[in-house]
Amino acid sequence: MITLENALVHSRNLATINLLNALGMDSVYKRLSEEGFKKLPYDLSMALGSFGISPYDFAGFYTTFSNYGQRVKPRLITKIENKFGDSEEFSVQKKEITTPAQAYLMIDILKQVVKRGTGRNARVKGIETAGKTGTTNNFVDAWFCGFTPDIEILTWFGNDNNTPMKKRETGGRSAAPAFKNFVQNYIKLYPQTKRTFDIPKGVKFKTLENRKLYVTDISPLPKVQITHGNENSGGLIF
Repeated sequence: MITLENALVHSRNLATINLLNALGMDSVYKRLSEEGFKKLPYDLSMALGSFGISPYDFAGFYTTFSNYGQRVKPRLITKIENKFGDSEEFSVQKKEITTPAQAYLMIDILKQVVKRGTGRNARVKGIETAGKTGTTNNFVDAWFCGFTPDIEILTWFGNDNNTPMKKRETGGRSAAPAFKNFVQNYIKLYPQTKRTFDIPKGVKFKTLENRKLYVTDISPLPKVQITHGNENSGGLIF
């Protein structure tokens, strides 16, 4: 079955280009700009992430998935206290982007990336993990942006002077193992950490072509199948 999920799991880029084209360049560009993305290209390469972003900013945007639809602004400092005991705490800034049920559909896809896709090297025994690999042209950057039910971790590999790394230094090969190593050591320090993702109210199981899928009222099973090419070229089902 050729689905958008399978395309994301295996990084078939044509599928995301087709999705952007179907949604409309104007609407996607406007929404991403309103949410704080900068220096966006006004072309289909936007679907591939063909624009720069810092790990700090990326961490904030990614909380939309890991925090069940609520984006949290990262903080480098949570509290300042002087020698007299006076202190000031910096409050958490949150923004609701989507519902927990809709966010969970993406969480499940990102779980599949780790379970059977390009993020297999991020799998950690005994705890559910979700995330996505990323590799830029000429192997300049290698990313793995992932999370467990309790924590979010972004790992990046690259040269400070922006020169290419060795060939094959992809997000799945370089960045995903670093994520795995961090999580393994984290759960040793904090064995009480949550191991499985909660399934929010409003998420249901349905069957399509003998496969069980999560759906919501907003995102039901597809009624019309539209394919573009084959699975290797990134075809998808709407």
